[in-house]
Parts: sequence; C-alpha cells; structure tokens
Amino acid sequence: MKSSKFIKSIVPLLVVTPLLASCGSGSSGGAKEENATTITMYLRNFEDWSNDYMKKRVNEFNENLEDGIHLVVKFFEDEAYTDAFKVAKENGKAPDIFMCSYGNIYHDIVETQDGIPLNGVIKDEYINDISSNIKPMVTYDDKVYGYPQLSEPSSIFFYRKSMLEAAGVSKAPTTWNELLDACEKIKPTLKRGQYCVGVPIGQALSWSTYGLQYNTTGGLALNDDWTESRVGSEEGFKDIAGLWYDLYGNGYVPNGAISPKGSYNDIIEGMMMSKVAMTFAGSWSIAEIMHTYGDLASDVGVSVIPTKDGDTSKVTASNGGWTYCISSQSDADHQAKAAKVIEWFFAENPERTAGFFEAAYYSKAAATD
Repeated sequence: MKSSKFIKSIVPLLVVTPLLASCGSGSSGGAKEENATTITMYLRNFEDWSNDYMKKRVNEFNENLEDGIHLVVKFFEDEAYTDAFKVAKENGKAPDIFMCSYGNIYHDIVETQDGIPLNGVIKDEYINDISSNIKPMVTYDDKVYGYPQLSEPSSIFFYRKSMLEAAGVSKAPTTWNELLDACEKIKPTLKRGQYCVGVPIGQALSWSTYGLQYNTTGGLALNDDWTESRVGSEEGFKDIAGLWYDLYGNGYVPNGAISPKGSYNDIIEGMMMSKVAMTFAGSWSIAEIMHTYGDLASDVGVSVIPTKDGDTSKVTASNGGWTYCISSQSDADHQAKAAKVIEWFFAENPERTAGFFEAAYYSKAAATD
C-alpha cells in the first residue's frame, strides 16, 4: 500500500455520548420514515462552504422516504473527531461511516480493524471506477478499505498582488533566492504584525512539505521502507534547513499561527487578512478564497511553490485526500445500508458527484473515473 502520490504542478482552476454532543454539530435532514434504519456518519469539520454542501446533500438523501435509511451526520473539529470516534468505539457505538485520510488507511483501518474491506459491500462497478492513481492508496492485500472522494495538492504558492506591487516585486518567486529577495523588499513595506510569507509552522518535515523535500532531495526524511533517516546523508536537507534559517532569522515568517484556527489547513485566511503577503498553502485554499473572500480574489495570484533552482519538472507537492470507511462494529444490515449511502454520495450519479467539485471551484480532483 502506498501512502501518498505526488504531482509536479497545478493549474488553479474540497445515540451519542455527552462528549460527542458537546464537541460536534449535526445534521439529520427532515422527517424519518417509519421503521427506517438510522445510519450514522462522522465527518470532519472543514470550511463552511464544504460543511454546508454536505448538509444539503444529507437533507436531499433523507428526502427519500422509501429506501429504509435515515442518515444522521455529526461534524467534529480535528482533535474532537479523534476523541469522539475513540469514545464511541470504546462504547460499542462506532459510527457506521467515518472518514480516513489516504496516509492513515493502514494504521487506522487495516491494523486496528476498525473498518471492513469494501469489496463485496460496495458494488463492484463502483470499486472498479476508482482512479488507477488513487486505488493503491486505499488498497491493502488486494482489498479496498476506504471509498475515496477526492485528491488535492498539499502545497502551492499564493500571493497578494497588491502587496508585492507595493514593494516593487514584479512576479511570483520561482526560486529560493527569488523568494528571499522578494521578502527583503516586502519587509520594509509591512506594518507590525504583518510578515512576508506564511509557512507550515512546526511542520518542516511533515506532509505539508513533502513536495519540497522530494524536489530538493529526491525523497523524504526517511527512506522508502522507513528503516533509515536520510536527513544526515542528503545535502538537500541541509539546504532546506538553510532556507528555513534564512526565513526565520530575518523575520520574514511569523513564529506563531496567523490564521484563526491556527493550522496550515487554513493558513490562507491569514493571507486574505493581510497578515502575510505570500504563503504556502494547499489547493483547497482556492475554494476558501472564492467562497469567503470573493471580493479580494482578483488580488490573489497562484503559482507552483518556489524550488531551490526553479525546476518544476520534478515533484512540488504531495497529493492527499479523504476516504469513507464502514465500521467493523456495525452489523451486516447497517454495513449494507452504509454502503448504499456511500454509493449515493460518491459513486452512482456523476452529476451529483460533480456538484462537489463545482462548489470547490475545481481546487480538488475527483478520485473516480
């Protein structure tokens, strides 16, 4: 099983315990048909537009009062999601459907046996419809453990055109030297609390910089079988450390979070609030800009991340995303009906599936053919 895929570039185009009730918001969508089976689904709390889209679809699903299924969805923030799932599982009430990222399929689904293989539960035609570049990421021992919804690049480069122009920077930087030169020009034009560029705080070697690591060193901090560290033996990691040293040492980047939620996932909000002139961010940021900051969209530029030598023919970003799994705690009837829910949302109707990507302003790619 592979944990991630990589791209070279992107063109810009997403019955509960008291603990669960206190940290999650839900949607059950209208009247419940008589004798219907309640299927529970845990979702992570993403951007408002994404949550609203899913709630709308839940209501649409529940309008069918003849399918014998009533869907109840709960939304949780990142840490709350993990805690809520753990509590529900330990009480024998794990949700029928839950989310898992590609990189965690083996550890969180296969190894823990929290989820079941979907082969024979999801229709074969829909399993076969999973894109060839995505299927290895949800497969272990020839069995599919998560039905994928999307893939999205983890790191592209955003900038506020007006802030660069005010500093006399005529184009987006394509090399590290150009990035540092741009920062040198931008810094004197900034006010207190503003910075030149946003970076993944505390994630210098995490998934958010996998593309940077591959482009610079030809791999990640660990070798492919995770038996040895490459950090000490690959000169490229010294180069990356040098870049980080220059960015932090010159005060070009903030030492703490610049976005309301404080994570790399929503770092684009910091740029849209003019806290940084440029930032590394995931492709999902395009949808957030269009939905929340549409009046400023024309002031935003998007490009491939700056690389050491400007070479974009090599990897510049990892490609990740989310899948939907079916609980091993659910009985056979619930598992079969959970499969129908997943099929309805993500497989059986191309127009319905396409609706999500339209709402995402095509900042994400479909995971099925």
